[in-house]
Amino acid sequence: MTRLAYALAVALALAGLIHVASLLAVPRFAERGPYERLAALPADGRFAALPDEGDGADVLPFRDPAFVEAVCRYDVSAGPATVTATLPPSYGAVAFHTREGLPFYALTDRAATGGRVEVTVLNAAQAEKAEEEAEEEEAVEPRPRIRIVSPTDAGFVLLRLFAPAPSARPGLVETALSARCGPAAP
Repeated sequence: MTRLAYALAVALALAGLIHVASLLAVPRFAERGPYERLAALPADGRFAALPDEGDGADVLPFRDPAFVEAVCRYDVSAGPATVTATLPPSYGAVAFHTREGLPFYALTDRAATGGRVEVTVLNAAQAEKAEEEAEEEEAVEPRPRIRIVSPTDAGFVLLRLFAPAPSARPGLVETALSARCGPAAP
């Protein structure tokens, strides 16, 4: 009887480990990750609002209906990308994701200067070059610059703006679409 209970416990533990491992491996084997699904939207180098319903509403899963969301795909292989957005006082967030959809950096309206955020996204080689150039010139910048290093050359930015009431949504969609995402100015 003890051997049967022991064998059953080992079998259940092994089945549990296999189940967890297979769930964790699913994103790696997915043929269409979030970056590829976002290709259906005009979001290359500019922000595109995610639709609330209809086609394209399920491009990114687990969306909160209280938020207006916009996305921008970026590719820093040819050069840095700059993201500039105005965040409302109600709540706004800018999250940077890898090609696979893993978030690696996020800002909220609390980090905004005058309600605006400006972030430069670089790859590792570009970040080293920018650091060397910054050491050479000691010019005073008018405001602090935020530079982040993307773990992958391609990824996407998710802009989320809280709509305190349904009547606020159209204005927030305009705010989201006024955000800029594209190659950094030289």
